[in-house]
Amino acid sequence: MLLLRPQRKLLILCCLFPLILNAQNLVQTLRGTVIDRGSGASLSDINIQLLDTNYGVATGEDGTFRLSGIPVGRYILRATAVSYDTLIIAEVLLEAGKETLLQLEMTPRSSLLNEVVITGQSNPFPNDYPSMTLLTQEATIRYPATFYDPARLMLTRPGVASQNDQTNGIVVRGNSPNGILWRLEGADIVNPNHTPNAGTFSDQVTQNGGGVNMLSAQLLSTSAFFNGAFPTEYGNALSGVLDMRFRPGNEEKTEYTAQLGLIGLDLAMEGPFRKNSRASYLVNARYSTIGILSALGVDLGDEEINFADLSFNLNFPFKKGGQFTVFGVAGNSENIFEAERDSSLWEFQKDGQDIRFESQTMIAGATLNLPVGEKSNWRTVFAASKLQTDRVADLLDTEYLPQAKDAAQNDQSKISLHSTFKYAINPENQLKIGAAIVRQDFDLLTIRDQSPVARGSGGGFLLQPYVNWQSRLSAKLQFNAGMRYSRFTFNGSDAIEPRASLQFRMDKDQSLRLAYGLHSQLQLPQLYYAVFRNSNNEQLGLSKAHHFVLAYEKQLNLKTRLTAELYYQDLFDIAVRRDAATDFSAINLLEGFVREPLANDGTGRNYGFELGLEKYFNGDFFYLSNISIYQSKYTASDGVERDTRFAGNYTFNFTGGKEWTKQKDNGKYRTWGLNLRVVSLGGFRESPIDIQASLAQQTTIFEEGAAFSISQAGFFRTDLRIYLKKAKPGRNGMWALDIQNLSNQENLAFRYFDTAQGQVVNQYQLGIIPILSYRISY
Repeated sequence: MLLLRPQRKLLILCCLFPLILNAQNLVQTLRGTVIDRGSGASLSDINIQLLDTNYGVATGEDGTFRLSGIPVGRYILRATAVSYDTLIIAEVLLEAGKETLLQLEMTPRSSLLNEVVITGQSNPFPNDYPSMTLLTQEATIRYPATFYDPARLMLTRPGVASQNDQTNGIVVRGNSPNGILWRLEGADIVNPNHTPNAGTFSDQVTQNGGGVNMLSAQLLSTSAFFNGAFPTEYGNALSGVLDMRFRPGNEEKTEYTAQLGLIGLDLAMEGPFRKNSRASYLVNARYSTIGILSALGVDLGDEEINFADLSFNLNFPFKKGGQFTVFGVAGNSENIFEAERDSSLWEFQKDGQDIRFESQTMIAGATLNLPVGEKSNWRTVFAASKLQTDRVADLLDTEYLPQAKDAAQNDQSKISLHSTFKYAINPENQLKIGAAIVRQDFDLLTIRDQSPVARGSGGGFLLQPYVNWQSRLSAKLQFNAGMRYSRFTFNGSDAIEPRASLQFRMDKDQSLRLAYGLHSQLQLPQLYYAVFRNSNNEQLGLSKAHHFVLAYEKQLNLKTRLTAELYYQDLFDIAVRRDAATDFSAINLLEGFVREPLANDGTGRNYGFELGLEKYFNGDFFYLSNISIYQSKYTASDGVERDTRFAGNYTFNFTGGKEWTKQKDNGKYRTWGLNLRVVSLGGFRESPIDIQASLAQQTTIFEEGAAFSISQAGFFRTDLRIYLKKAKPGRNGMWALDIQNLSNQENLAFRYFDTAQGQVVNQYQLGIIPILSYRISY
């Protein structure tokens, strides 16, 4: 039967309608590389599939894959091959304006094992031990009140608490933030944070924290945090290791990202060095002035705070797998407080001082990753890093002329060479041999009230060879045994550190892990160079800790998992007073000083239980909820066991969010998002202040023998993030409003004796802080 012209038009329209709808959909490209986890060689014929869709492809001879024309959104990716364990990536985000690039690492399938490996992200780190958390760039940007800082992202995890809102120093399972080790691309580096004196009692430099991380989230790939019984290749840490990795730039097209907000400007650019080249560059520049927030009436302590940094990553892949990279970071920051030249306006002792703090940091390095044959891989990373800080505090006299009061110079440098050789003997057994050589140098001079409390310069090599054997003993059982040796040539102190883990896979969805490790760490520079009776503490040995962890994990489905961990840490060889019975222990130090002879005679113990439930963000909502119950104790030279400074005894975190997406008639997308974080922590502990002694000496004096006998009130905070994404072909923009401490809760930071007030004064943490920003990628 012949169709009339109107009927033919209707039929054609019906046939084209799906194509018209598809043309209106925003689409993006997902591509990447698949390599062998052991050798690093590129893998061909790996099947890549986006679950619940018809999108799939196999990798080519060079191990690359490409999926084009995929509607923007969130997906679950599955990678399969006959001779490899299945890999599932539960969070893959495709957005307009920026291609999504992945590097997947596949584990050879043993004849004993045929399991499905489920993970939240692709994991380039050793996953043989429990107590590891993967940190993604997308989560760092999405979570509320992180300031795009991977360390602050860790605060959403079980057993992790903030030392102070003003800093990213983190307390892990009752340990001091000084127990953390920072790594970049697998190499030890100095403290990579701006304003490393932020949130401290004495306004002095901390070893491992600061106001915000120097590395912008624009550059970061998946990073990892280990917080108990670390794998064999990690040393010089007692509480945690944060290993950050740069992502490679887009090697096919030039892309830009810009972000402007109330805390500054952030610009990133990436692309190929030349057409048809696999080599790429990624560079990011950032300038921030917190003074904008102060001008809006936000109370930030009456200080002018500024920082700037520049980071880059150059990537040169090889044709048959492997790559060479060059990376670097440079930044500076400053805190400036100027006293009013009118003493009638002075309310606190700080008001009569001019204080200036400056810091400069430089990090530069290179990595070489080479497959060696079909079964081996050799990775080497070199990094040189240096941190210089200067603080000057002048007291104004009656004529408002500055008179020298305090001064501090604290410089540190590390030159790190890490090299690891992995050899897969067969699918069931793998050998790993490596070494880390770190040249650690200190140069510090701290003067308090015109009297030196720490002074010295020097350093040495920290030599750390290690070996690890991994074996799949049966279809359900996997075992790791390792040994690490640490020696600090500065004073000849050393440690032999055995490591072991056992994984029992009950079925494909649940497993038990048991891990043990002996760990050691250098002392703080101000302890080595403490000034007392024309002597110092250069003889101090390494602090050490036995870590025991029992972990359970159950994958409830592809989107949700349940975790539980039971842990015990036995700390020993902690620095305490050598010639007298006192309550001092270095286990409680942040930035403080001690002008006394010390010995490695102290002990401590931390133990607790953690429970967490997480739903990945691969639909329109996500959540992460966890609770930790713990104890943190120490024993000093007086033989009395006490609570440590960081014995809050519990942490509770809930972070969740939801998105609402609407496609407009012109093909553009609009997405509203709402993310909420609620945190409740047990109060840290403080020592009672001896008011009479403080009056007499005109400084804060604590009661002897009563260290940390007072529990502060509990900490509570709610953070909110509201955002609007507008996407169109080739471009993605986002307006975001972050509100930290939404209820303006007053959380105590510390108490001190104020000489101007003549009494004990409470110092509170940050109040409500709104931060508006706009981010665009194209």
